[in-house]
Amino acid sequence: MPLYEYVCRACKHEFEALVRAQDPAPACPSCKSADLERLHSAFGLASEDMTRANVKKERKRRLPQHRAEQNEEYQHALKEHLHDD
Repeated sequence: MPLYEYVCRACKHEFEALVRAQDPAPACPSCKSADLERLHSAFGLASEDMTRANVKKERKRRLPQHRAEQNEEYQHALKEHLHDD
């Protein structure tokens, strides 16, 4: 079942639609226009460089939370250490 990307020429809304042979032509979900342009889709491609880039992006996204967790652990350990003395 092919999944295609479209842009509506009337309202510029971009969307994906599952298009099967027996189904009617898709219409824009935003304005219901049938004046659509099918976009060229990037197909799924996995490579080592893409994997590294995705990992780097995810680490950068999670860094603030990770730092907050590390700080919380440090503060807890410091309190425990000072309490033991």
